Amino acid sequence: MRAQRVAWLAAVLAGCVDRATAPGVCPTFCPSGRIDVVDTVLAASIGRDSTFRGYVLPFQAVAMTASDVPGAVDSRVVFVTQALPASVALNTADTTTSPLVGSDSAKITLTVTRRDTSAHDQTLRLYGLPVTIDSNTTFADVQGAFAGAPLRTVNLDSLLAKPNGVDVTTGDSAGIDTTSKQLKVTIKLDSLQAPYVVGDTGKLGIGVRVGGAGPTSIAFCSRENACGATVAWYIKVDSIKGTDTTLIHKPFPRGSIFDTFLFDPPPAPPDSTLAVGGAPSARSIMRITLPRAIRDSSQIVRATLLLVPAVPARGAPVDSFVVEAHTVAADFGAKSPLVLDATRTDTTTIHVGATDTLRVEVTNLVQFWAADSTRPEVLMLRSQVEAAQPTEIRFYPSAATLFRPALRITYARRFPFGVP
Repeated sequence: MRAQRVAWLAAVLAGCVDRATAPGVCPTFCPSGRIDVVDTVLAASIGRDSTFRGYVLPFQAVAMTASDVPGAVDSRVVFVTQALPASVALNTADTTTSPLVGSDSAKITLTVTRRDTSAHDQTLRLYGLPVTIDSNTTFADVQGAFAGAPLRTVNLDSLLAKPNGVDVTTGDSAGIDTTSKQLKVTIKLDSLQAPYVVGDTGKLGIGVRVGGAGPTSIAFCSRENACGATVAWYIKVDSIKGTDTTLIHKPFPRGSIFDTFLFDPPPAPPDSTLAVGGAPSARSIMRITLPRAIRDSSQIVRATLLLVPAVPARGAPVDSFVVEAHTVAADFGAKSPLVLDATRTDTTTIHVGATDTLRVEVTNLVQFWAADSTRPEVLMLRSQVEAAQPTEIRFYPSAATLFRPALRITYARRFPFGVP
């Protein structure tokens, strides 16, 4: 019996042979076609494009840019600090307050979000400005104040080279904040440079101008981003405590109630071109018509938006900026709500002064439209950090036949499955 089982097993195993070198044979089920990939430029699929300005104003931006590029842009940061109270308590245990009569000194702290590290001898110059500056203030309104002598001039390179970033002579300091990882610069002002003015309730109007051995630029965080300029007052109060009737109180911190940046020349008015960026910020809307053969009967592999600059990108050479391409939830023209989703947004970097054709990879957006035919085929271009810089790019519109925007699409046609 055992011999019969062994013979049966040997016969079964002999029928299972792995022929690794034998050619594959599938006469019935293998398709006879091949994948057909097409690369085409849709030159007439973009239309009804236009530009709108005013989405974000400079005083609403998350950052403020100070630039010094002769012949290109001159921008300056301005802000107003909070008022001081008429009287303060000398310590937390006091139930009574003492009137404030003057200031001993003040320290202003600025948060740097971006700095031109290639610049040499980069300096910050602080100027006294009227506390009445607001969102209606123009570059020309404060030009006279900036023409005078600065309150203080600080060389950032020299300050950062000090031990621990502290100048023991002037009281200035600079260093990386351990929490935010941003550069904090603190500049000390004496009682003459930062006087306590009763009529202004202790407010300070400050302007910041940047300079260097060559063209340079620097960006500061704004109060809109919860990291605007702050001032720590060392105030004097009238008190009956101690041997003197006037005592120096501990630092009294105050934030800013308004900040913005002003620049010259101002942004050019909208024209027939498509503008993106600037301050107030500009956006451009484009409506795209995909052929049904591509949208419904193919697999989109890649999509690239081609834009030809009408003029070189404007701004400081170091102020490159990112342009985002968004889909919209509905087409309401200038008020079209953006789809703020990373999978429905594509980006590209604009280099100031560039005139080459700009290529924006919009594969995510086009695939989104192909997957859902109910979505409007509308694309909105905007600056990633709107109104934080005076940088701006302008493209030729669809009305410019030779330089109009175009969409380059690579797609695979429907595969012809069937019997050979």
